[in-house]
Amino acid sequence: MVGRSAKAQGRSRLSTAGLRSLNLRPGRWIGAGVLIGALAWGGDASASGLSAARFGGEHGHPTTDNPTAIYYNPAGIALSRGTRIMVDGTMVLRWAGYERPGSAVSSKESLELAPGANDGKATLFNTIAAPFAGVSTDFGTKRLVVGGAWYYPFGGSASWDRNQAYAGDKNFPGAVDGVQRWYTIDGALRSMYLTGAVALRFPEIGLSVGATGSAIHSNVNTIRARNADGTDDLVFGDSLETATLKEGRSLVDVDGWQGGFSVGAIWNMQDLLWVGASYTSQPNVVGGMRLRGTLTNVLALGDPLTQQVELTQTLPEIARLGVRVRPTPRLELRLFADYSRWSVFNKQCLLDADDPDRNCSFAGEDEAFTNPEAYGAEGDHSGVVQHLPRFWKDSGGVRVGASYWFLPGLEAYLGGGYDSSAVPVQTLDSALMDMDKGSVSVGVRWQIVRQVALSLTSTQIIFRKVDTAGKSLLGAWQQPTRQAGADGTYSQFFSVLNLYADLRF
Repeated sequence: MVGRSAKAQGRSRLSTAGLRSLNLRPGRWIGAGVLIGALAWGGDASASGLSAARFGGEHGHPTTDNPTAIYYNPAGIALSRGTRIMVDGTMVLRWAGYERPGSAVSSKESLELAPGANDGKATLFNTIAAPFAGVSTDFGTKRLVVGGAWYYPFGGSASWDRNQAYAGDKNFPGAVDGVQRWYTIDGALRSMYLTGAVALRFPEIGLSVGATGSAIHSNVNTIRARNADGTDDLVFGDSLETATLKEGRSLVDVDGWQGGFSVGAIWNMQDLLWVGASYTSQPNVVGGMRLRGTLTNVLALGDPLTQQVELTQTLPEIARLGVRVRPTPRLELRLFADYSRWSVFNKQCLLDADDPDRNCSFAGEDEAFTNPEAYGAEGDHSGVVQHLPRFWKDSGGVRVGASYWFLPGLEAYLGGGYDSSAVPVQTLDSALMDMDKGSVSVGVRWQIVRQVALSLTSTQIIFRKVDTAGKSLLGAWQQPTRQAGADGTYSQFFSVLNLYADLRF
């Protein structure tokens, strides 16, 4: 137990008014301390990196002809006649775990003072929904097809389970949020796309081409534990008798609009063979996303302090290639791959929006990995509140699939795939978890009548467990880059259910 004076006991609680002002549940946000800032994304990856596009199930690929082609390959909408409307819902069941060893804890005294508060296992089970709605029409013309869609291809959300051993604990109230809390407690990140598409078909040569333009709204809303010095220390003070709680909380809430585009082409040989390729630009085309909003720190006396901040980052461009073939009228075979340039996601910076000279220029991956003890303090970083190195790497995936029509209106299909991880072990944390993964899908599509079809796909995504012991560098860097130690074992598993209705007129 920590011996504390009346003043110290007052510092260990947040005011109810302060919690209400942030519209957060008091039971989920308890702590104290003065923070310089924090940022973490609570996300999930069902493909590589932060990519979450599973709409269309096994019918979402770069040679498809339904409205999901607006994202995967806009040339595909030219393969359909008339008007087509598609409403799609994806439900993801996510299990994840992070086991943090004592070696990752910056203050060894806390291991004795509060066993299990900073070391042990954290878990989550979340249900995540992602919608898609799209339409395409040729207006009865021979060549021109236009379309539009609304969807979320990047992002996700996460809410970690509580550490029941510290539920109601008055000495270390922050520990109830789990050992992963130094990177994420609750969080959501999303990029919403509003896309317009145009495609042309040239049936005489079997070619379709298409292009899109997108308005993209991205937002990050996340809460985490953080100390001003980047450690995971639980208390201030040189002795237990004078110790006061050090652990605090920060809330980041930022958003912004970007633009983007895509282009694609599909060659069709007599409805027997389709070959498609597409390119999707980065949000903001050349990268450099800037999201504006607030950083709120809750102080020891209970009054939140809020400042205007700007988050800078860059998301990837994506190239896709696909082939499908119909060797018989009842059988279709598919092969497709994608490549995402996640290496542009090399850092995130949280900047003071009121600093006219704000800048985030730090040395690159070589220095960060080879000389971590000296990394993070040097460079041009005027106005930097928090610097989070990512140093992600390019990644890709490949999928195969097959369909068989037992009846003209009843299609059964299956598929399998592999996606590589974009996250190096040196910067892996519980907020942005990604590992090499494999997937298996099975489903059915029923053409109820000529105008209406329903499809249901079940996909299981199996992630490789990753142990970063002795490899994580997040706790080795200097301020304003240092984070709590992230060594440990990471695991997760997704079960994805996709249902869509496809209407033709």
